[in-house]
Amino acid sequence: MIELMKCTYLMDVKKIEKELDNLWNGYQSILINPSWEELNRARAILYLTGQIYCEKIAPEAIERRLSHLKQPLTLTEFFLLIDSNSEKLVELRKDSVFKQLEAFYIIIKKYKNKNAGGKYYLDEEKFIEIYNKHTPTGLEKTSYKGIIELKKDEV
Repeated sequence: MIELMKCTYLMDVKKIEKELDNLWNGYQSILINPSWEELNRARAILYLTGQIYCEKIAPEAIERRLSHLKQPLTLTEFFLLIDSNSEKLVELRKDSVFKQLEAFYIIIKKYKNKNAGGKYYLDEEKFIEIYNKHTPTGLEKTSYKGIIELKKDEV
């Protein structure tokens, strides 16, 4: 995660994608035959990449750089232009900073939408199922977005 943060600060898009791929592959490999400790590492990867990095750090990194564009944009404008595949993109892509931010956004969006068969993004459904089967006491149950559920008679 530290390397990912460094690459984000430097806006090294190729290395950001590589680091996210490394985290995704690590996460997937843990789910094959996990120990309780490894499952909690997978949980950390899922939370840090999905909830913190993709939802908070990446948009903030984009937003901080939008004032450096030849035609400054708000974050909402930036997202809407790219997501709608606006005709304005042809002109905006002449700005190297815009091209870099667009490439970064596309990588983040691609990562955020990774799915290996479950209904939730980042294959969280598979994680939840495996995690809940491996709880040492049977009390540490998790659900979508890491919400911990305890048995009512134990609370």
